[in-house]
Amino acid sequence: MTEKLKGATRLASSSKTYGAGGVRRQRERDFGRVFTGLLFALFVATLLMAILAGTDVYRGLNREGDAADNQRLSLTLLANDVRANDQIDAVACAWVTEEGVDMVVAQGREELGLPEAAGASDARCLLDGPALVLRETLPSGVYETRLYRYDGVIMEEYALADAPYDPSKATAIVRSSVFDFSYGGGLLTIVTDAGQTSVALRAAGGDA
Repeated sequence: MTEKLKGATRLASSSKTYGAGGVRRQRERDFGRVFTGLLFALFVATLLMAILAGTDVYRGLNREGDAADNQRLSLTLLANDVRANDQIDAVACAWVTEEGVDMVVAQGREELGLPEAAGASDARCLLDGPALVLRETLPSGVYETRLYRYDGVIMEEYALADAPYDPSKATAIVRSSVFDFSYGGGLLTIVTDAGQTSVALRAAGGDA
């Protein structure tokens, strides 16, 4: 009887030990699953953040590339305007004020200077600086292609020579903080944010 009792006690003790070990192992397995799930979720979140950051960088580079392309294209358009009006004494510089337009026309290969009104303190320019004027003489009259900067944008306006300047009727070419130009020796140079372009006018004896 005593032996049977001892055997039953050992069996019960063994069952308790086995049961406790099984519960511990089950908990360890559950913890492992939870840890693996959390690790996977962290990996997915990190991957998504990296993809989003990469997408933003790509979009930013695309925007910068498009802006640079537009700037380069604007220089090409300006150069084409000059070539299309390659005539004798076609290049002029205009200073536009409320009182009117003061203009200087380049003669042949001579350098183009600023109009006298540009140096007058009371002659406030209505544009963002002097206008480059390309004059075209036709049987119906004299027409002007006016290139100027207005409100931070380079504009192109085509009108009769005696028509007032009207930026609302002009075509916006490109936004630029700079619009400068010079002429001499038959070479016209235009400067914008995109850089500069030079055109040799054949009518003025410039080398093509």
